[in-house]
Amino acid sequence: MGITLGKKQLNKGRVSLFLNYSYNGRRRKEYLGIILDAPTSAFNRAENRNKILIAKQIKAKKELEFLSVEYHLNDVQNTFDDILPTSKSNIPDFYMLMERFLDSYHGKDRKMVKACIMHLRLFTKKRNLPVNLLTKDFCVSFLEYLRDRLRGNTPIGYFKKFRMCIAKCVENKLMSSNPTDGIRLMQFDEVTKAILSVKEIQKLAVTSCSNNEVKRAFLFSCYCGLRWCDIYDLRYKDIDFPSQRLTVIQQKVQAHSKSAILHLNLNQTALKLLQKKKGLADEQVFDLPSYSYTLRVLNKWVKQANIQKHITFHCARHSFITNIMANGANIKTAANLAGHSTTRHTEKYVHIIDELKQKAVDSLPDIIVNY
Repeated sequence: MGITLGKKQLNKGRVSLFLNYSYNGRRRKEYLGIILDAPTSAFNRAENRNKILIAKQIKAKKELEFLSVEYHLNDVQNTFDDILPTSKSNIPDFYMLMERFLDSYHGKDRKMVKACIMHLRLFTKKRNLPVNLLTKDFCVSFLEYLRDRLRGNTPIGYFKKFRMCIAKCVENKLMSSNPTDGIRLMQFDEVTKAILSVKEIQKLAVTSCSNNEVKRAFLFSCYCGLRWCDIYDLRYKDIDFPSQRLTVIQQKVQAHSKSAILHLNLNQTALKLLQKKKGLADEQVFDLPSYSYTLRVLNKWVKQANIQKHITFHCARHSFITNIMANGANIKTAANLAGHSTTRHTEKYVHIIDELKQKAVDSLPDIIVNY
């Protein structure tokens, strides 16, 4: 079987790209919906090179699909029919574009893109998804589907990846407009992660853990509120021990937040956790395993401490913010310590404090009054 990349000349110097399939004398075309603009400027020429690269990636993927099916099926004739498009079309398949987006995406949350693709396929229950079906109503329905099946802010996270891919398609002129524009993504106000009280943190501190670096890092996060990514990359040069201050650039928000640089005061407990193992200026403070392995260690450690909560590493950050507010810190101070750009992000912890106070009151035993 042969697959070649073809070009069809359009008006005004534009070119439409297609795949030309040939097998046992049978031929079929699949228009990719990728249009090259007239190469009248350096910008157009650069854009055309990117589009040709995308088309070549699609061609390579189709070749791999054919080889994969050919070596697992006896009926080669059916293989040809399975791989080829059933009809001529110049409308690109959004699933294929999302796979291309995934291949070029190098963020640490790459798994979210894969999960988004999986849920989109479950939602549509279709083999192909032409981009002309991506209307605003379709996108709203997909968001509602995610909210019906997933908890917390996960639906919003997946939908943002969906929106990013659409934006990339619009940027590459594969779609004329972004149907997700105007769809508001309301974050849940409540904190969806479990919170550890000060007593529970103390309970963890005296419970043995299979990896002491994980234990030290998690307890340190409970006393400073740093995220996993910042804890993992923390260097000794970031810590001013005489001034009891720590300075880091928050990786998660460094590209868009004015509060990306965080200056954090440290108490004696946090300093003790840091100084347990001293190193050179560029040396990492914590010698941690992978995130997935850290979660396994953390899960086992929490069970050994007999704490009946689902604890992830990020729970340490939530616990830090909640506990300092429960002990009297006002919302502005808590926002500064957490590295939030505004108090809007910190307000979601206020109701947690109210719930804890109510539980404390409810813990008093009931009495029978006889007048």
